[in-house]
Amino acid sequence: MPKVTCSLCDSVVEGRTLASPQKLENRIIDLIKQDRPEWEGKRGICAHCLEQYRAKKFIGYLEAEYQKLSELEHAVVSKVTRRGRVSKLVHQDMDTQMTFGEHVADRVAQFGGSWRFISLFGGILVIWMGVNVWVLASHPFDPYPFILLNLVLSTLAALQAPVIMMSQNRQAHKDRVQANQDYEINLMAEIEIRDLHDKLDSLRFKQWHELWHIQKRQIELLEHLCERQANPEAKKPVPTPYVPPEL
Repeated sequence: MPKVTCSLCDSVVEGRTLASPQKLENRIIDLIKQDRPEWEGKRGICAHCLEQYRAKKFIGYLEAEYQKLSELEHAVVSKVTRRGRVSKLVHQDMDTQMTFGEHVADRVAQFGGSWRFISLFGGILVIWMGVNVWVLASHPFDPYPFILLNLVLSTLAALQAPVIMMSQNRQAHKDRVQANQDYEINLMAEIEIRDLHDKLDSLRFKQWHELWHIQKRQIELLEHLCERQANPEAKKPVPTPYVPPEL
């Protein structure tokens, strides 16, 4: 076979192994022209250069897909590559970062939304109205229709509502953090499961490949034995030792 030179690396190879520029993909041609603007594309390239630019093409595809991921998915991919841990105790971490006001808001919301608060406040209202109607009937400090009581209730409601909303907002933020963590865990589990499937497929392919070579070797040995039995006087070369196939 005639020897020719590659138009990129100038290495001497057989002519039949060169890849013609007319048969190359447009993406590979663009990558070659980016690296070698002087390349005219009239002569072929060797298999080594072709594999290099194919690898660059696939790396470009992977980088483009990676850029489409969100920041959360980027973080998950980084943790997967570093074998880092995704799960954590969200409630415990956020409780350690709470301020005094947030603790007070949680306690107020917890007490204001309980039957103990309803029973206590209902008892205070009954006592308040009973004192002004029966005990201090002649000189009540808040006569009917209990204007002072309405003022106290309005003030309590005006103060209690923002405090409860502060606690609810913090709880909503905690739920969002927990939801993001659940998404990270599910995404990481999906990636790991896919990786596990790829490993199983690779092992299965390796096993089938080895089994095929073993069966081929067995057939060769059987043919050798049959030839020896059919013609025992003929000298046949001893079969070479079995060498496991390389993948």
